[in-house]
Amino acid sequence: AELTVGGRIGRIGIGLLTGGIIGNLIDRIKLGYVVDFLDFHWKNLYTFPTFNVADTAICVGIVLYFIQLMISGKR
Repeated sequence: AELTVGGRIGRIGIGLLTGGIIGNLIDRIKLGYVVDFLDFHWKNLYTFPTFNVADTAICVGIVLYFIQLMISGKR
């Protein structure tokens, strides 16, 4: 299967995905673990899972890539 991304949204998505993966990989190679530093709490009832900017880039990249796939499929 060929990985093709026709539109700007898809290219941005692949860029974010690649950058996030590389960022986490650098941490993993350099430190032996990935540094997570964003930690959010809601009152004392809920703690959102801790994450980092690379994790966010990966998630947003995947969403943008799938949006591009849906847009391309409708044409």
